[in-house]
Amino acid sequence: MAEKQKLLHRYMKNLSDMEDELRRKELEKKMKELELLQCELARRQERSGTKCAGGKINELRQKKLRKVLAAYMMTLEGLLCEVARREARLNGDRGRVSESENLPHPEMLEEYTVAFCAVGEDGRELLEAAFSARRCAYAPYSKFKVGAAFRAKCGRIYTGCNIENVSFTAGNCAERCALAKGISEGERKYTAGAVVAYHPDQFTTPCGVCRQFILEFLHRDIPIYIAKAPPPEQEHCIPAIQDTDEVLVTSAYRLMPHSFNSFE
Repeated sequence: MAEKQKLLHRYMKNLSDMEDELRRKELEKKMKELELLQCELARRQERSGTKCAGGKINELRQKKLRKVLAAYMMTLEGLLCEVARREARLNGDRGRVSESENLPHPEMLEEYTVAFCAVGEDGRELLEAAFSARRCAYAPYSKFKVGAAFRAKCGRIYTGCNIENVSFTAGNCAERCALAKGISEGERKYTAGAVVAYHPDQFTTPCGVCRQFILEFLHRDIPIYIAKAPPPEQEHCIPAIQDTDEVLVTSAYRLMPHSFNSFE
C-alpha cells in the first residue's frame, strides 16, 4: 500500500511538473509574439511619420495592431498571475479564494440590516405574505413555525410554510414548499424571497438544503428578506411586524457562496 502511495505521489508530481513546463513554454511563446508585435508597431510608426495621403490606412492598421497587442497583453498578464499563484502554492503560501479560477465568483447583492419601514414596497409585501403563510405551519413536534414567500418573474407571490411529519425526514421546509407551488405551475425564475420565524436571539435563515434548492432556479443573485416573527404569546397580534423591527436583507448567493452547481 505504501509503495502504491509513493508511486501515486511521484506520478502527480511529474504531472504537475509537465503542466508547469507547458505553461512556461506557452509564456515564452507569447513573449516572443509580443516582442515581434511591438517591433512591428514601432516600424509602422516610424514609416508613417507625419500624416499623408495614406495616413488613414496606416492609422487603421495601427489601431488593429494595438487591439491585437492588447489581447496578447491580457493573455500574458493572466499567465504571469497563474505562474505567481503556482509559485506561491509551492512555497506554502495560502492563496486567496477570490483569486481562484476553480471557484465561481458571481456578482453578489449588498447585505445589510434595516428597519421594516425602510424596506422597499416589494420587500414589505413579501415579508407580510411570509408572516401570513407562517400561521398555517404544521409543526406539532418542534413547535418551530416558519413562513416563506417568493416572487416569480411574472410578479406573482408564492407562499409556503413548514410541514412536519412524525418520521421527520418526510417533512418539508417553508422555502421549498413556496417554490414547489410556483414550479408546479410552470414558474422557473424568481426575483426575491422572504423568510420569517421566531427565535429570541437571532434571525432564522434558510437551511442548507433550501439554499441549494433556491439556487437551482436563479440566473443571478436575488434579495432574501429575513425577519423575526413575534413570540408565541403575541403571534396573533396585528400587525405581525412593527415599523421599527429589524430586517436582514441578504441574498441567495451570500447565503450559499460555494454552491454545488455542476455535475459534469
